[in-house]
Amino acid sequence: MPVGIGIGRGDPLRPAVTRTSRFSGPDGFHPGALWLAAAVPLLATVLLVVRLAA
Repeated sequence: MPVGIGIGRGDPLRPAVTRTSRFSGPDGFHPGALWLAAAVPLLATVLLVVRLAA
């Protein structure tokens, strides 16, 4: 479930006010989580190959 950590969304805006999308990611987007999700399987694969090669 996306929680929107660290992107500064704040409270919902009034109906007549729009939010610029220039500097904001989608709700629940967190770059650190994206890097972690990409790095863990790659690291596990490298560790497995090193273990099998030894």
